Amino acid sequence: MTRVKLCLGVVIVSLLALLAGSCACQPSPTPNLAVEDAAEARDIAITYLQKQVGESAPATDIDWDEENITPPSLVGKETIAFSSDEWTITVSYPVVLPENALYEIEISSIKFGWHWKGIVKPDGSVTELSPFKQMSEEESRRIAEEFVKSSSTFAFDGIEDTLRLTDTITLRCPYCWQFIFEFDSRHSGYGDRTGQALAQVITHHKALVTIALGEVKSAVMDDMWDMLNQEIID
Repeated sequence: MTRVKLCLGVVIVSLLALLAGSCACQPSPTPNLAVEDAAEARDIAITYLQKQVGESAPATDIDWDEENITPPSLVGKETIAFSSDEWTITVSYPVVLPENALYEIEISSIKFGWHWKGIVKPDGSVTELSPFKQMSEEESRRIAEEFVKSSSTFAFDGIEDTLRLTDTITLRCPYCWQFIFEFDSRHSGYGDRTGQALAQVITHHKALVTIALGEVKSAVMDDMWDMLNQEIID
């Protein structure tokens, strides 16, 4: 009887091992994805905008021209451009499994002056990074001013009531401007100087901020400080 029980136990253990091995070899099921490529991410973003702003958004029946504009030297990420007579949409995403990809979408219209930016997730949800708005000079100036105010130099010791716009330059590209702001700081130097020995001297600064299609493209202070990368210009 003992030998029978022992043999039965060995059989049960063997069967369990076979079942476990069989389960381990089975591929994990692919999740049901709402977005699997750049074109689907584009369409999700368009549908989202249509619900938000109605007829001002791109139509769903546009015949898009598609082009891969990924720089040859860039590895691990791709950017696809979709264009029509009135709209341009760029979709950037990492080269990973579809269920892990986040699609960064930028939608703009040179003809109508609209711009929008957001993230589309594989489940079809949308996160807005920049609201759908027209790229006017006034709006671009506001973006530039907010950028200067939030920059580390001004935030550290900028004197609020000295900040002023001294010049506006219209560039040759569509919806592109350069704004020159000037302000005084309570100390010398640039950036966040916490813990540094600082000269107690009022220092005047001039910041040149370039806005293109509603975004800060470059920002230089006193021709020597890169405000975007927070470093001295070589």
